[in-house]
Amino acid sequence: MTVGLRALFAGCLLALAAGVGAPAQQEFITVASTTSTEESGLFGYLLPAFTKASGIQVRVVAVGTGQALKIGEHGDCDVVLVHDKTAELAFVARGSASTAMM
Repeated sequence: MTVGLRALFAGCLLALAAGVGAPAQQEFITVASTTSTEESGLFGYLLPAFTKASGIQVRVVAVGTGQALKIGEHGDCDVVLVHDKTAELAFVARGSASTAMM
């Protein structure tokens, strides 16, 4: 993974953290993501840099796409990261997401 992609992903997480109104006393955000993303090693590679830059810990809940979207619909996470465009668009159309990055 290039340094540019790493910086882009960390920047996106910072923007998302700011968008969810992470107050200064909040020590973590929760990301509902797919198991394939977790298993790829992406979070292990990027999240230490994000935490160092922001001071915010990230807790990843790795589940299937449908479960990740349900976690988001229930408001039990701050960020949803999945890779099923049709399901993502339906999620946004239902008003389940306040911000969508595609």
